[in-house]
Amino acid sequence: MELLCAMYPVEDLDTVAEHYRALGFVDVARPDEDTLLLSSGEGPVTVMLERHPLEMKAGPGPVFHIDDVAAFHAEKPELRWLLPPTEIATGHYAVFADPAGNPVRLVDFTRDSGRYARLFHRR
Repeated sequence: MELLCAMYPVEDLDTVAEHYRALGFVDVARPDEDTLLLSSGEGPVTVMLERHPLEMKAGPGPVFHIDDVAAFHAEKPELRWLLPPTEIATGHYAVFADPAGNPVRLVDFTRDSGRYARLFHRR
């Protein structure tokens, strides 16, 4: 499991994005109108802003890369899954809660041509 970035669910993506830009963050990619990936400089993505009701309900937290989200889900049924594996443009995504209720987000790049993996310095 490799830490990719921090996820911050937001209602007003543009206002929050301007806040981070004023702090020196730069836009790296906008995969869709509800998602913005930011970097604290010329390095990899460090912050993901996401406008989505499920993310708002889960709250802010880390995003980790693993090789196979579906396999991890199958191997760890005892975890409190908030969102089972779901297909996304780059692969699969899932969210579980740790014992304190904090969201732990997982992503794999099984459907990525390499574009997004490179943004996180993944090969």
